[in-house]
Amino acid sequence: MSIYKYWGLLIMKLLIKKEEEEIFEKEMEDGDLVVKPFQVDCLPNDYNISVLMNLIQRGYLKIPSFQRNYVWNKEMASKFIESIIIGLPIPQIFLFEQSRNDFLVVDGQQRIVTIYLFKKKRFPKNDLGRAVIRKYLSSGTEIPAYELSGTDFEDFNLKLPSRSEERNPLNSKNYDTLPTENGFDFKANFDFNRTIRTMTIRQIEPEHDESSMYEIFSRLNSGGVTLKPQEIRMSLFYSLFFETTLEMNKNDLWRMFLGKKEPLLHMNDVEVLLRSFAMLEMHDQYKSPMKAFLNMFSEKAKKFSDEKIIELQILFDQFWESCEGLDKNSFKNENGKFVISHFEAVFVAVCEQIRNEGLNGRSIDPKSLSALKDDAEFFNASQQRTAENKHVKTRIMKAKTYIVLR
Repeated sequence: MSIYKYWGLLIMKLLIKKEEEEIFEKEMEDGDLVVKPFQVDCLPNDYNISVLMNLIQRGYLKIPSFQRNYVWNKEMASKFIESIIIGLPIPQIFLFEQSRNDFLVVDGQQRIVTIYLFKKKRFPKNDLGRAVIRKYLSSGTEIPAYELSGTDFEDFNLKLPSRSEERNPLNSKNYDTLPTENGFDFKANFDFNRTIRTMTIRQIEPEHDESSMYEIFSRLNSGGVTLKPQEIRMSLFYSLFFETTLEMNKNDLWRMFLGKKEPLLHMNDVEVLLRSFAMLEMHDQYKSPMKAFLNMFSEKAKKFSDEKIIELQILFDQFWESCEGLDKNSFKNENGKFVISHFEAVFVAVCEQIRNEGLNGRSIDPKSLSALKDDAEFFNASQQRTAENKHVKTRIMKAKTYIVLR
């Protein structure tokens, strides 16, 4: 990669990050999680490819989403597979043991998925194919044959350059056509003779403390890039509720009021929706810091029934129906920044009314929303340390007082 291309990509990433940060009104931090001392076991294993595949096929090994699809291209994947076959060292993989026969990949997602795809002899052609990979492997389910044989995948034949004038014997080969040359069986060597160092992390103390597990995921992530809180939650608290929230995040009216057509890279928008649902369901139990509260709700949401999730999805759609008469900047400040603290309070007030009375074709009275924003106590509770207990309770109480459906 040229230095110009490198700096171009770096500047693009910085601009994306800056753009996402500027969508929302900046909130003052209410303090971070208090990290308690914890004890973990770290068990090293040298697994061969056959064992790793068996873990995936049995649903024991899950590939967390982190909202990052499989991103390697065929050249990168081919070089990795070649490295395994010819015995070059590769980075170790980190797994987190949630319970017996239930492991999450903390670091090594791209490597494990590449191995899986090579064994299946199929490779994603586009983002739709990558989404299929995440959909199934993140839930511990094998990718169905009909998905792999579809138009979003192509044959995984190794794409390797020749060395000088010497032909690379692995180029254009797939798993089934790996050759045997001079008595050397490349296929058997790939399956059984090459191992990958795998570190399995198991938490001993404190028991049932999601905060400490959150820290493990936060600090052990691929490439040394610190993941955002919601990206970590997507792995640690993966659930049908989160999958449904990702779909809700595509709602056209939500995107319009937010001012962004496409979902944000680091899931800031998904976190706003999570926070709004958490306040709706548990605002009477709220206690700062906000991160701990959202983690607690995410853990609870893992146990939501299908009926509960459907009810929340319908409620979400009805909320946006009630907003159809509002100006698209109704949840933004004078600088055009989306104010999360305003939105969540209105969301709670409206959804509670819908639950109690039904929507019945009504919508939010714009005058009641303006009156709420003009209330001095509501304004003050939205200005600084917005995640403090008293400010959260004040905003929701005021929203319930003012917001009217007509």
